[in-house]
Parts: sequence; C-alpha cells; structure tokens
Amino acid sequence: MGLFFGTVFGIYFIINAYMFARLYMTLAGFGAFRAVVCVLFLICSASFPIGRVFGHNFPAGLDDFLKLTGSLYIAPMIYACILTVATDIFRALNSVIAITHNPPPFSAGVRFCSVTTILALSVLITAAGIWNANTPVVVTHDVEWEAPDDAPGASLKIAVISDIHLGQFTGPSYIKKIADLLNEQQPDIVLLVGDMVDENSFFRNAPRVEETERMMASFKSRLGTWAVMGNHDYYTGAANVTEFLFRSNVALLGDKAAVPGGEIILVGRDDRTVERMGARRKSIEDIIAESIADSSIYGLPMIVMDHQPFALEEAERAGAALQVSGHTHRGQLFPVNFIVSMMYEKHYGLYKKGDTNYYITSGAGVWGPPVRTIGRPEIAILNLSHKTKGASGL
Repeated sequence: MGLFFGTVFGIYFIINAYMFARLYMTLAGFGAFRAVVCVLFLICSASFPIGRVFGHNFPAGLDDFLKLTGSLYIAPMIYACILTVATDIFRALNSVIAITHNPPPFSAGVRFCSVTTILALSVLITAAGIWNANTPVVVTHDVEWEAPDDAPGASLKIAVISDIHLGQFTGPSYIKKIADLLNEQQPDIVLLVGDMVDENSFFRNAPRVEETERMMASFKSRLGTWAVMGNHDYYTGAANVTEFLFRSNVALLGDKAAVPGGEIILVGRDDRTVERMGARRKSIEDIIAESIADSSIYGLPMIVMDHQPFALEEAERAGAALQVSGHTHRGQLFPVNFIVSMMYEKHYGLYKKGDTNYYITSGAGVWGPPVRTIGRPEIAILNLSHKTKGASGL
C-alpha cells in the first residue's frame, strides 16, 4: 500500500511540476498577474496531498477546505496536463516544419490565449463530468445460473449498488435520487458492495448523517438490503460505518453467510484491506461452513459479495452462481480507465469463468473529484434465472 500511494503521489508531483514550469514560462512578462496565477496554482495543487495525508491533524474547517479544493482540482489538472502536452508537441513541430506562419517564440498575446484556452477547455470538460456524476442511471442485465436439474428454478431480481462514497460531495439528496430510481425497479434484494462512506468527516454533521440514514432505510425490496465493507469503509472506521448501516436498516455481512427468504445463499466477504490490518480473510467455503448449519440448502444459488474484483477464481472454485463487486469505478476519469483496465482481470461489466457469473459495477458515486468522464454512476439490476445444465451427457 505504501508503494502504491508513493507511486500515485510521485506521478502527481511530476505532473504538477511540469504544469507549474510551463505556466511560469508561458506567462513570462506578465508581472504581478503571473505571480498571482502561480500562487493559486501552488495552493490548488498542494491541497489534495496535504488534505489526504495530513488533514486529520488540522482543524475541521481547514481539513474540509483542503479536501474540497484538492478534489475539485484533480479533474481540470488531468485535462489541462493533456492539453498542455498536446500544445508542447505542436509547438515543437511548429518550430521545425513551420505549421503556422508564426513559429515560436510566440507573442505575449498568443501565449495568454493558449493558457486561457487550456483552462477554459479543462473547466468545460470538468463541468460536463460533474453533471454526469450527478445523474445516476439504471442498467439491466439478464444472468443465467447453470445448475443441476433439481436446483430451485425461481428467478431473482438483484439490485447492485457500490462505491457511493458518502462525504463532502455525496449526501442525503443524492441518496434520495438513488432510492427513487431503485424503488421504481422493485428488486427482490438490494446488495451494497462496499465503500458506502468516503471519509470520517461525513460523521461530523449529525443531522446530515441522520437524513442520509433515512434515505438509505427507504430502499425497498422483498428480501432486504445487505452490505459488505469496502476499503474506504475501513479507512473511515469500521465501527462508525457498522453503526451507520445498522441505523439505515442494512444488514452487514462481514465474512458471514445468510439465506435471505430461504431462496439464496448470500456470502459477504471482508474486504482485502483487513489483511493489511493484520486480520485473516476467510475463504468462501469456510464462511459457509461456519455460518450455515443446514446442509440441505446447499443446492440454492450462491451469490458472493466481494468489494474488490481480485482472485475471481475463488468464487468459481466455491461453485458460486454469481459474484458482485465494485471498487474500480470503471476508471471514473479519462484516461485513468486504461490504467484500471490493466489492473484487473475484468474491471467493468459482466464476465464469466466456468459456471460462475461476475458483475463488476462502475459504482453509484465518485471518489476524489466529484466528476465522471468515463461511464455513468449506476444501479445495476441483475435478473438471475435458473438454467438447467441439460442432459447432453446422458
């Protein structure tokens, strides 16, 4: 984990050092205006790492300011960097083959226009991403469970929601949007697949937390709402999140199994984060053996909830009909999606290994910037139905 965050912050520093150098050189000759712009740039670029690493040591107001400023800065930073690199490539080519009639060095007016154009385009892309992040959609998929002839054949309408990331940008008004969309679908069961809460500052505002709990408790389904923890829930504090879910009428499964309505075996796995905290994560087989005494129900379809979509073969080996996961956000921001797609066997959508189906959702919320330029925040509706393996071998 230390190596991962070290790499992320290292890349962040390189991007901002490059951006600062280009901004400082481009605004040469602009006097006090250059100084003001550069100081604002340094404040914005420093806010994210300082707020995320040291914010808990600061007064609440300063902590909130740093996280708010830093989060809002990330998306325009990415797109300004891409546009700046493109501009530098054009500038280098223009100096060699004179693409324009005005090869470098460019006049002050041209340089000012380039800075303002890059800023305007970055803000425009970010604004579109903010709108996208606040308009969740419902996606529907049919999933067939291949099972023996004598297995239960009833279909099940499953709502999957992950990565809400309750915090500065996501609260009761957004959960109401989710509840309204969800309840229109009339699912049989609701599965919350981790990262419900983004940071502990969410719990500072008691009235806001209570209203969010009421909105969460308004999720309607025949078999109830069930959840597992995600990595951010542990970073926030498992005790606080557990209490929040209890008051929201959500049943938490931490390395435990249940049999809602006697219709499915629902297995909830602790997130991989617990292993970095010194705890042991149980296997799916151990969870079932310890949680379910009646072996006669083992013929029911098994659904596994596991926040991070790593080691997918574990669910296949256990004979699960379906595993649902989140965590990846589908990348959330272009071009981060290309990096995320290389990190996972499957980073978004439906997938199948052997007889086990997998669905990795893009998530219903955002982390960091309240922006999505890849994918939509979603509620996934999975219509799980029974398909007999057939008699081809007889």
